[in-house]
Amino acid sequence: MILRSFLLPILVLLCGCPFHAAPWILAQEASGRLTLPDALSRVFARHPELAVSELEIQAASARILQAGLRPNPVFTNEYEDFAAIGGSGLFPYTESTFQVSQLLELGGKRTLRVRSAEMELGVAGRELDMRKAELTAATGFAFADVLAAQERGRNLQELSRLVRQALETVAARVAAGKVSPIEEMRATVALASARLEEDRQRMATAAARDRLAALWGGSQLDFDGISGRFEIPPSPAGSGQPCLDRNPELRLADAAIESRRATLALEQAQKKPDLIVSAGFRCLNERGAAAWVAGISLPLNFFDKRQGAIAEARIRLNKSETEKRAIEWRLRAALTQARHDHETALLEAQELTRTVLPAAREAVASLDEGYRLGEFDYLDVLDAQRTYAELQRRYIEAVAAGLRAAIEIERLARCDSSMSVMMPATGAKEIGHEK
Repeated sequence: MILRSFLLPILVLLCGCPFHAAPWILAQEASGRLTLPDALSRVFARHPELAVSELEIQAASARILQAGLRPNPVFTNEYEDFAAIGGSGLFPYTESTFQVSQLLELGGKRTLRVRSAEMELGVAGRELDMRKAELTAATGFAFADVLAAQERGRNLQELSRLVRQALETVAARVAAGKVSPIEEMRATVALASARLEEDRQRMATAAARDRLAALWGGSQLDFDGISGRFEIPPSPAGSGQPCLDRNPELRLADAAIESRRATLALEQAQKKPDLIVSAGFRCLNERGAAAWVAGISLPLNFFDKRQGAIAEARIRLNKSETEKRAIEWRLRAALTQARHDHETALLEAQELTRTVLPAAREAVASLDEGYRLGEFDYLDVLDAQRTYAELQRRYIEAVAAGLRAAIEIERLARCDSSMSVMMPATGAKEIGHEK
């Protein structure tokens, strides 16, 4: 039997963005079994990449503090004429000067420097958003893989049950002398093969569970199993009008562009010279008097006008804008492909569920009953069982592909309008028919 449970990545954005969940992905609570929200909570709490991004945000906040500080004043103490050449000893004509100098930044450099640091903080925040979106999608994909592996295991268990029932029927007919013992040998081999496939799938399921647990640094021993609705959502968020402007990668590109613009504005302001003013007093030892002194200093921008830095900042801005266009093209192409994959998988799963699987299941039942009555050969029964198992496998693969496509659509096109309400989980469903 299959649990009709499904999953949806929940995107958690640090910078004021709330948790979201699509209505077609609510994991059903079960004792000792892991749901998708549980898995996401573990990943967000333990994954080191998020801690790295959060530390980068703290570092960017510290840069804003530093960028807003004014230059420190400079204290200068000078001694002149403290030893005359060929004169009469030291310090008879010494002049001591004590003054304080202050750099005055012109052209709004401090404001622009703070603005540039704030834009870097915005980039760090968007990078954290993108890391969370990537981990959300990775968790969703891993969760879907475990769901599919569980369903493959149930499918093989069902096949083993059918083959075991057929073996019992064949053994009874051999004991009654109605068929050759060779058919019992064939049934025994078929059962052994089915059990071998079941063992292999058990190992594959364990590996899928390990891959899921690795996202929070754990292992499959952290949970007994997972609980989710294994079905393709007919209309995942983003399947209609795309909301690519909400994609974390595009938002990061926008933040990078704003940061480059702030850097360009700062470099353009840097070509304006800064003024240094100084004031103090001078002690005249020879006269035993003191005098006030003052001065200004202004660089003459004859050579260095920040030409190279301004050109570099402008080129990097153009690069960021071009990168954003490339990202948009790539995301639109990926979204188009994900929609096609989702539609194809949905149509295949619906066709298998409505007509193909019921017909194959009825054929297995009819051939099994006919074999008991001596109307069919065992090879016909075995072929029908294999066909039914293969169709069940195709159904599982179609649903798994549809789930991955739906998660990809959610990752690429985040539309808040379809992510506000969570649907309650439905009951269990066996592959191809209702329980």
